[in-house]
Amino acid sequence: ALSVNDIIGWLLFTVVLGLFTQVNLEVPRILALTGATLAFAIVCLTVGRKFTDWVISGIKSKQMPQPGTTLTFICLLGTVCGAITQKIGIHALFGFFLAGIMAGGARALSENVRQVISQMVFAIFVPLFFVSVGLNVDFVRGFDIVLVLFVTLIGISGRFFGAWLGVNFTGLPKSNRLTIAIAHTPGGAMEIVIGLLALEYNLITEPLFVAIVCGALISSVIFGPWISYSIRKRKKISVLEYFSGRGVIGRFRDNDRNNAIRELCAIAAHQEDMPDVETIAAAVAQREHDIGTAMEEGIAVPHARLPIIKKPLVVFGRSLDGIEWNSPDGKPTRLVFLILTPEDENDTQVQILGAIARTMSEAPTRRMLLEAPDDRSVWPVLQKIFSAEQVVMDKQK
Repeated sequence: ALSVNDIIGWLLFTVVLGLFTQVNLEVPRILALTGATLAFAIVCLTVGRKFTDWVISGIKSKQMPQPGTTLTFICLLGTVCGAITQKIGIHALFGFFLAGIMAGGARALSENVRQVISQMVFAIFVPLFFVSVGLNVDFVRGFDIVLVLFVTLIGISGRFFGAWLGVNFTGLPKSNRLTIAIAHTPGGAMEIVIGLLALEYNLITEPLFVAIVCGALISSVIFGPWISYSIRKRKKISVLEYFSGRGVIGRFRDNDRNNAIRELCAIAAHQEDMPDVETIAAAVAQREHDIGTAMEEGIAVPHARLPIIKKPLVVFGRSLDGIEWNSPDGKPTRLVFLILTPEDENDTQVQILGAIARTMSEAPTRRMLLEAPDDRSVWPVLQKIFSAEQVVMDKQK
């Protein structure tokens, strides 16, 4: 939803920008500009995504240097898309934006390479962008408190109530709707970039641009406390309710991700009111194929929602040698939590994922699990660490 929102915003702005930068504003020209913009966006988001994935898969299969080769291809892709959109009559940045979506959707792009690219962007390009803005705009002279408050109020309320209205037309649980609406409220980079382009083409004044930047910053600052409030309103759960001493694998038989998942699914299938191994494994594999479930620091949380189970189940396994799991930090995975929930309990799944993420973020906790000598020793450690997590949550409540 957030990506579609950005795409629609870009489309509307680039069409408007194209109209204001063209001398000839006849109806045929307007229709041609709008049609070309839409057509190129559709091609990029369909055929373009498949092509990008195919190229990155080829780079990976030929074992070319990473992340340099992939990064070079993405930069070239952005340049080509930018040239095409500039030729159409809209801004080149729209082409770079579409190239980013194509590259971001490539399943062949490893999480580690994504992380490197992301860090490079935020460590180099984002600071340079804000420096360039600061050198060209006088924020002291252009600051108008009334205009800033007005733009901030309109921006936050418009995005929040728009998302709130949309999410209430879906079948998502009510407990998730407030959080989803809040997630749409931050202004972000796209808002500032579009504002800067509008300023360059004299579509807006400098005080209005300053108000847009301030509004984006304010909405980003209040996002954290606001979304924390919405999460605290959710039903509190105890992960131990869904664990069992029989659902623990002290050491996987081998260091293959698919085999490890199947081992966990086999343990889950032997629990009460659970489907057969094939059904569970197929659902988990599909989720893993869509988006990898590895976290940082050697943790993975494969999960699936199954319509035929009555209550959530968590199964744990560990690999002392480590398993390649396409993790963001490139580290091998050693601690794996398989989470299975009923199809209509999305909120419970999120709560379990959150509890595991919080608990496993502590290095001493991970070390305790890895140092347990056998299966029997692992279960008491799991009980201890998740009991401590529940105590902390109760105090916060």
